[in-house]
Amino acid sequence: MALAQTHTLWNGERDLHSLSLNTRARWHRLKLGLLWLGFAGLASAAPELRCQFEVNAEVQQRAFSPTQDPYRVTSVDLSQRFRFKAVVLGDAQKLELINLYVYYQTHRQPMLLQHVKFVAPVAQVSPAPDALTGQVAVYSPFLGKELQYRCALHEVTP
Repeated sequence: MALAQTHTLWNGERDLHSLSLNTRARWHRLKLGLLWLGFAGLASAAPELRCQFEVNAEVQQRAFSPTQDPYRVTSVDLSQRFRFKAVVLGDAQKLELINLYVYYQTHRQPMLLQHVKFVAPVAQVSPAPDALTGQVAVYSPFLGKELQYRCALHEVTP
């Protein structure tokens, strides 16, 4: 086995071309691995829908992640008057659709008040809190109770 001669450059560093072929191959694999990790870190950003709700001066915040099965998504209770359901359809790489549902909670069953659909929405790194929906106000049919909500689609890194 022949050893390569090591040459020293003018600044005291070793000349990469004078390293053995095996050492150079390991060096290049290391550089490619670090480069892949850098790109994997960039690609691992995932969309997350964040909504803020206000009912009777009570503020709540919720986050909703993408799903492939819209039938398993459950609605969330908002002050025992309203229910909110966000179906974020897609995966970590691409969102196909967001459906938002607002229900009024009656004694018998929830009653649909609003359905909003967003096709192929784009996540943002630091959006305004109402970047996706704007500020929305929905009123109950009986007592005129108000639900205000706003949502934004965030691009988050784990």
